Formats: sequence, structure tokens, C-alpha cells
Amino acid sequence: MAIVTTGCDYLRDTTAQEVANRRFKACSAGTREVQLQRVDLDGRIRFTYVSLDERNRVLACLEAAGRDTDRLPDPLAVSPSGK
Repeated sequence: MAIVTTGCDYLRDTTAQEVANRRFKACSAGTREVQLQRVDLDGRIRFTYVSLDERNRVLACLEAAGRDTDRLPDPLAVSPSGK
């Protein structure tokens, strides 16, 4: 029984991941060309973008969200072409 419980806890997101996922969802609402790739254990958000305007909007929103509350590592935004 302990193994099953431990396994379930292992698959659960960290607190930083939960915060990052909520922030990304809020900050990317209404965008069509921004897509979450993953959230690292430390809460670093990695996402792709097509439009620089939408990338900048999401980055500004994420920065503002972390000013007065839990600070997360800077997000990484990559265009589909890898730039």
C-alpha cells in the first residue's frame, strides 16, 4: 500500500509547478499562437510562440504575476523555428 501512495505522490506536481501552470493559463488566455511545452519542477515555464506580440504579452503578464507573490524562474520562450 505504501508503494502505491508513494507512486501517486511522485506523479503530483510540485507547488511551483502548480503556481506556474495557473499563471500560464491566465496569461495565455485569448492567445492562439502560444503553447505550453512543459513546466519544470522548479516552476520554470517553457513555451513556444509564433507571434512576437503574443510572446511579449505573455512574458509581461508572467513577470507582473510574480512581482508581489511567489517568484518563479524566468520563463523560456522559443519560436517553432528554434529562435
